[in-house]
Amino acid sequence: MFSDWPSELVPQQGWGDEAAISAFKDAVPWSVGRDFVAGTAKHLASSLGLTKPGPPIRSKIIHDKQLQVLMPALGYGLSFPLSEIDILRDCVSVYCEWLSALLPNPKSSVPAPILSDPNHYARIVINHFYYLFVPRGAQGPDVINRQAVLCHRVLRTLQNIAQNSPCLSEDTWQTLLLFLLHINSALLSPPTVKVSDESEGASTSSLSLNLTGDVAEDAGEQLCERVLSVLFETWLLACARCFPPPPLWNALRESCQRWRHRAGLIDQWNRINFALTGKLISFMYGPSFPEIKFSEDDLNIIPSTMSRDCIAQVWYRILHIIGNPVDLSRHTVISKTPAFLKYAISSELVIEPSQHPCLQMLPSIFLSAMKGVSGLVDAFLGVPNISLENLNQKGHHLSSSSSLSLSSEGRGEDSTRLLASGRAKCNSILHLFGPWLFEAALINCNMQASVGSQHKTDASGTAGSGSRRPVSGFGGESSRKSSDSSVPSEPQNDRLANLSPQHFQGGRAEALGALCRIFCSKKTGEEILPVYLARFYLALHQGLRQTDAIVTAHQEQASFTSNKYQGSKIGTCSETAASILVNGVDLFRLDLQGVVSLVPSVLGVLEGVLPEAEVHAPPHLPVPLLRRAATHVLLSILPLPLHFQGLQVKEVGCSSGERVVLSHLRPQLVNLLSNALQVETDPANTQMLLGGLLFCVQDAALCEVMDSISQHNFSADRDHNIMSSGASDTVSSHGDYNSLLDDSCETLPVGDSLGPVGSSGLSSTTSASHATLLSATDTDGPPSFEDPDSAHALFVRAIYLVCHRLISSWKSDVNVSLAGLELLSGLARLSIAEQDGLECKRAVKWLCDYIAYQCSRPARLHSKDLHSTIVAAFHCASVWLVAHPYLLHDKECLGTILEVIELGISGSKSQVKSSDAPRLKHEKELKPASMRVRDSAEALLSCVLSQVGTFPSVCGAESLSSLLDELTLLRHCNTCDVSDQLTRDAAVQHFRYFVAQNSIMLALLEQPLGNHQAFVSIPDPQPTVTALIRGPFGRVAWTLQLRHLARHKSSAKLYTVNPGRPLPMNDVGIKHNVNPKYFPDSVERIPLCKADKSIPSLESVMMVDEKSATEHDKLLQILDHQIAFEDNIRRQVEREITDYPDVETECVALPLCHEFQTARLLLSHFGFLSLDSLQESVESAVPSLVALDCSMAGFAKDLELLDTTNNRTIDTGHVFYVRAGQTNPHEILSNVVSSSSVHPHFLEFLGGLGWSVNVHQHPGWTGHVSTAFTVTTLPQDAPFDVNHGGSGFSGRTHVLYWSDALSEMAFVVPSPAPAQPNNQPAAANSVNMGIIIERSDGSGGGSGSEKSDSLHSYEVEVDQGSSISSHTSQMSFGHGNENRNRKFGRQTSALSCGDHKVYIVWLESFEDSYTFPANDLLSETITGRESTSWKDKEACIYIIFIHALTNGLFRIKLQGQNAKLSMAGPLIDGQVVSRRVLGTLVRQTALNMCRRKRLESDSYQPPHVRRKLRIQEMVQKYRYEMTEPEFYSHLFTSPLC
Repeated sequence: MFSDWPSELVPQQGWGDEAAISAFKDAVPWSVGRDFVAGTAKHLASSLGLTKPGPPIRSKIIHDKQLQVLMPALGYGLSFPLSEIDILRDCVSVYCEWLSALLPNPKSSVPAPILSDPNHYARIVINHFYYLFVPRGAQGPDVINRQAVLCHRVLRTLQNIAQNSPCLSEDTWQTLLLFLLHINSALLSPPTVKVSDESEGASTSSLSLNLTGDVAEDAGEQLCERVLSVLFETWLLACARCFPPPPLWNALRESCQRWRHRAGLIDQWNRINFALTGKLISFMYGPSFPEIKFSEDDLNIIPSTMSRDCIAQVWYRILHIIGNPVDLSRHTVISKTPAFLKYAISSELVIEPSQHPCLQMLPSIFLSAMKGVSGLVDAFLGVPNISLENLNQKGHHLSSSSSLSLSSEGRGEDSTRLLASGRAKCNSILHLFGPWLFEAALINCNMQASVGSQHKTDASGTAGSGSRRPVSGFGGESSRKSSDSSVPSEPQNDRLANLSPQHFQGGRAEALGALCRIFCSKKTGEEILPVYLARFYLALHQGLRQTDAIVTAHQEQASFTSNKYQGSKIGTCSETAASILVNGVDLFRLDLQGVVSLVPSVLGVLEGVLPEAEVHAPPHLPVPLLRRAATHVLLSILPLPLHFQGLQVKEVGCSSGERVVLSHLRPQLVNLLSNALQVETDPANTQMLLGGLLFCVQDAALCEVMDSISQHNFSADRDHNIMSSGASDTVSSHGDYNSLLDDSCETLPVGDSLGPVGSSGLSSTTSASHATLLSATDTDGPPSFEDPDSAHALFVRAIYLVCHRLISSWKSDVNVSLAGLELLSGLARLSIAEQDGLECKRAVKWLCDYIAYQCSRPARLHSKDLHSTIVAAFHCASVWLVAHPYLLHDKECLGTILEVIELGISGSKSQVKSSDAPRLKHEKELKPASMRVRDSAEALLSCVLSQVGTFPSVCGAESLSSLLDELTLLRHCNTCDVSDQLTRDAAVQHFRYFVAQNSIMLALLEQPLGNHQAFVSIPDPQPTVTALIRGPFGRVAWTLQLRHLARHKSSAKLYTVNPGRPLPMNDVGIKHNVNPKYFPDSVERIPLCKADKSIPSLESVMMVDEKSATEHDKLLQILDHQIAFEDNIRRQVEREITDYPDVETECVALPLCHEFQTARLLLSHFGFLSLDSLQESVESAVPSLVALDCSMAGFAKDLELLDTTNNRTIDTGHVFYVRAGQTNPHEILSNVVSSSSVHPHFLEFLGGLGWSVNVHQHPGWTGHVSTAFTVTTLPQDAPFDVNHGGSGFSGRTHVLYWSDALSEMAFVVPSPAPAQPNNQPAAANSVNMGIIIERSDGSGGGSGSEKSDSLHSYEVEVDQGSSISSHTSQMSFGHGNENRNRKFGRQTSALSCGDHKVYIVWLESFEDSYTFPANDLLSETITGRESTSWKDKEACIYIIFIHALTNGLFRIKLQGQNAKLSMAGPLIDGQVVSRRVLGTLVRQTALNMCRRKRLESDSYQPPHVRRKLRIQEMVQKYRYEMTEPEFYSHLFTSPLC
């Protein structure tokens, strides 16, 4: 910059008024001159008032001639040896007092001539001060300290004058600056003559520099920092007040380049650069840009009067003042100074200047310089909290930006961006610092060698005979010969430790780290010059080579250790490779052209870090942090082999022309991933690896399915269904992903199919797996398979690895356990052509063993986290059984499942060992590990009994419960005349309601339904009852008939056909008519006696008494009636006898009975009508059977609330599309109105989240309580717009829906509300509807009623009388109304975990993730299940950002997971995934986020518990208070019909 200007730095012999001083010395002898100077200085010093009390004496020097005599004497005194310290002190005191003439208030002892012309005499004084700083040769430490004290006083005086003097002339400024340059040259130019036994440079690597011989310390080493700080601070003051001319700048540059062997120069250079850069950035980028942090001493180092243009000029000149900082790695260049040559000539051992021992400090000096440059790069990138102190304290190449992004709590840094949004472009920063950084990164790199892979080069990394000269050699040609030799050939080399390029790896690593941070700061759409990309890839490729001596030493140590410990391996990672990994975690997440060419090189480094249990990393870098960085890089390159299947990569610098096909690297990547999981001990790293493992398996499975579809459907033109990656020789196996969901067993309504191919092979796959399971033997050895690269092989390998680690080492860490269980759940849902039943059985058995182990841990270890892992394990087992129902056909697997269910419910097993006698239920104490564990075990039992093998039911995957209710059944009833205006309140009056076991509600309808029996001529006489059974796990409808025979044994008709009468027989015999005789024939001939006449006749009695006559008449009438009746009967009998046969005499069946009390029959058959069942017991105050009074007010509404309490977990995800630069919520919502305004793959991604359902005809969760869990008539709205960009799923007419046997999730794409006419109400989701308080549900969505106008009343009901916020399974109820609103169990806060939101945000520009208005969009995400105060508190928002890269892959960013159980997978922050699995992984991650939130909540209750508690509430409110006789009588009364 200043090479064309002459330097004003004159030789030292001509500086300091040498002529006057020499004349004085030559005039008198030494002793006379000493005495004269001593007396003069002592006399002048005594008048200053410094040694004696009292005010200073006014100076008697009034003429210039007097000063012309005295000042050469004082200058001569400053050159005295340090033994004359008193004379030196007096001379310094006099001159320092005289210099006060330049200050606003000069001292009274200053001579008058100096006061009249202070600048002239000040220049003379400053020149004389030079002699004080001249080194006196070898001196003792005490003597040097005395000199240092005087020098410090002079420097303070000069610095004070420079800061406060109002009258400094331009000549005086230049004299002062030249003086500072000369004293620095005098002190710092000579080589350092004393160094420590262990230099700081030794800490930069594991190689030590051995030194021999110590000599005395010089003053330059002690005064180095002080004189340099005064020089630079004074120079900055001069720039603000009297800008130095170019010759002075040239002198400063030349001088600094001669002092580069001093560490203090680089420290001060960094200090001034940081100060100037802070000022420069403040006015270039504004106050919002992150500021550089300064210490209190450096706050005012830059004068406040310095203009912006001046700051820019000074910043650029100071930045280049030391020349090329990479020269610090070349000791031959640094030693090419006159001072080094003089030392080499004058030393006893004449050696080369480049062999001076002080040059051993160059590695640490070079490192300090590169750290300074790296810090400036971070400052321009906008990295927060950059400071010089952090730069000196942190590790060599561990940037603050990389440490934040790789910290174990990195997800907690979501709200704080790591880089400023207004940062400079990469090209601009590279224009400034690129030449230095690239050159430093390529120190001693041989470009001719095959640098493709570590396996192709030897440990030294040297080239063959035809290698060309390195780009940036170490030293000159002569030094290169000596440094490249492993053994020194000359004895004088012992004076200098053998500096080799490996000693400078710390600075090289710092440069590589800075380059990585620059390129990783690339914004979306930003272009980087190809020349920079090429040099960057070349530097990275060289830095990734494990060829330095550090790695070689570590390999030798690892070999020794492995031989000692028989098989244990130790990985190694060089400083440069570690710096690249730590600072370049985003390299493969950006749209960098050609970055895939680095994959082979990066893979070689990862193999040295991840698969080994112990890694030799640089000492300043924690091993977990290094492994985390390596894991991030691994996750970002996992999708590349299957994505770029045909891409051939030529390794950088490879001259052989060999190319590597990326798809061939896939087995190596998978092995690396699995091996890393086996040895990883850090929880955060383990969870990241688990996410990558599940991605590999799912990606492989879907890729194989798509390949089979492509081969089947498009064999003629295979490229018809795949998407080009943009490269001519590269294809990406994508295709139509809307029909290729890996979770199709849950997403498709029928079967375990995966599109048309999966459905055709479902039965054969299931039967084959079942046969494999039944015929295989359960062994504990590792699985073996032929093709280790297939999806089936990965599936088996992942199951074995995760289950084994889960049992052995992960069980004590809650987050890792949850991540492992989430991975197993994801594997269970995979649809793989070759299902291995044995491995599925092993997985379920391992899950049961895991649950048993966790439950059996000591009581002191039981905690909320432990129980959370057990709950998650039960859920995982349910997923496996639903996805693989054939497992229950195996007796051993079924027994294992039932045993662990028993363990969860009761707390112990009935039969611990097979040889033990089983304990019966009543013999065991009911003591589960916790109520949460018991509830999860009950859920698994219900799943086994009702869902395994039957999901999805005939109602579809949208509902586990029957869609029939009281209204529907009554409309099909024969005997009831039901109108179309039937209400629910009227419908319940036709049913009898009972609650059995305090948890199951029975609604019994005793009228027959309108089936085929109503149309036959004879009605069905069989007792019929229709039952609606509402329990904790849903609602089912059954129709029951009392039959004496089974249906298959009965005739086709339901009544007996008349077989006809038998024919009469003619030989009936002779009939004799004989009249019976009641008295003998002689009775009439016997005479009467007096006794016979003692009874009066009837006529005599009637004549005497009138009353008797009346009674006689009545008796006669009775006799006449009876005689007539008997005559009629006699005639009928005679007619039948005589007129045989007769139709009336045929056998006719008795009339049928229609009054059966079928409800009574049903309850009786099930044993509920016993006296014990109707009485309270010791365990419970509620009998086994309780009748409910359905006529009470509010019964129908509570029944509806029970029906809308879902029996599965329900969650909601809201999807947003953000175009580049958008921050306005309305603009974001408007993006999805048209398909032309969204990414081509966005709608495809939406299809991967779930299937479309109409909210008015959908019986499941819809994302809002106003339309959920009910089927209504379709409104007369506008037709569905097929060209929408996602707004069709806004929830007004359609949403995206997904469900399995355990969970439901709705995905809503909010959009602007359509314009409504003035007389029309607003749309449903644009009005703040009533909110149902669903206490303790941790899902993002919720259940509600089918009409919005009833929501407010529901809210009141729940608030006043609900006990859903309590969680207990053992409750007691008393009699009477005093317990109607009683709350039982432990009380918790309502909705402590129900107000969180899950956002899925598609970004066109990744930088918009930092400015996404999440809180402003909360009003668009109302589900109706929020608490009343959810807006008053800070909302918990989980965000999954998706950024589409130009290569067809997708970058993921997770935000908001700050809780303890936060790192929900399978997606990992920063992961790169393929298009085929994007929708599936996003959905699984959203579900797992909600499940983690529910596990963390203290007040969450599973759905079946909430339903059970609602039934118990209804028992409290509507129970009939009846005695046993009254209850029996109630059964015989008919309900309203």
